[in-house]
Amino acid sequence: MESNAINELGQLFEQEAGALVLYARQWLECHAAEDAVQDAFIDLVNCRRPPPHPKPWLYRAVRYRALKSLRTDRRRGRREARVTEAAESLIEGGPADAIDAHEAGQALAGLPPEDREIITLRIWGGLTLEQIAGITESSVATVFRRYRAGLDQLRQRLEPTCKTSPH
Repeated sequence: MESNAINELGQLFEQEAGALVLYARQWLECHAAEDAVQDAFIDLVNCRRPPPHPKPWLYRAVRYRALKSLRTDRRRGRREARVTEAAESLIEGGPADAIDAHEAGQALAGLPPEDREIITLRIWGGLTLEQIAGITESSVATVFRRYRAGLDQLRQRLEPTCKTSPH
């Protein structure tokens, strides 16, 4: 990029960035709106043929990025809600089997990362041990051993401690 084009781009950024962020904020939070504007300017720099009117082009690019980000966030939210429902149904077997979801999450977070990954892939991902072995580049035997060890650790952390009364 030549010096003149860089200066023009800098001026365009100084003149329009604030208004573009404000425009994107009708759909996105502040940081996401700023990211959409920065990404639009990067797209402008990477254009093979610069648009004849960059200002409306930038608004269109920011709008596209903001709406795409909004759709992505909505899809992620729906996915997370489905996973949360599935996890809660697994956790809340029955009144006698019910455990605190927060406590279960903390217990899972306390596992070694390799065990946590395997348990997550197996239970919430619904993958087979063979598939998990392929993902983690481990043997099926190693995956099975880690899965069992992780479940044992979770069981120990989540089972109520047995209180004995002194006689």
